Amino acid sequence: MIMFNDKVRRNMRGKKKKILIVDDDFASRRLVEQIIRSKFTCDISHAQDGSEGLQTMLREAPDLVILDMVMPFMNGMQVLETMKRSAKLSQIPVIACTAVGDTSVAKQIISYGVQHYIVKPIDKNTLVEKVSIFVETSDITS
Repeated sequence: MIMFNDKVRRNMRGKKKKILIVDDDFASRRLVEQIIRSKFTCDISHAQDGSEGLQTMLREAPDLVILDMVMPFMNGMQVLETMKRSAKLSQIPVIACTAVGDTSVAKQIISYGVQHYIVKPIDKNTLVEKVSIFVETSDITS
């Protein structure tokens, strides 16, 4: 899986970014959206579980996915595994969010090609920093 490389960033210049937030917790989705909207101009959509997230990605591929790792029905690792096997989805950058700060979880996330992850509870500055790696500075609304 290619994540946050220069080719992806070059292809993104000049268009409004689409970010998909996949999290089973409504409050978490809203918090992430509010933090992103406070700093960036982009289109944000939501999915409440991994299956819905994959369906959304297949309908219209987002430019970035913020993915919760612990969800019922289909967890984040299963989503990453499915994305990795799909030519269409494997190129979508992902920021993983996990409540588990264990290094083995981090290693597993990285093994799927995800270069950026955030430990919950989400710190606003950390999220903005990770998203800004992907979103061009010209999109910052401050």
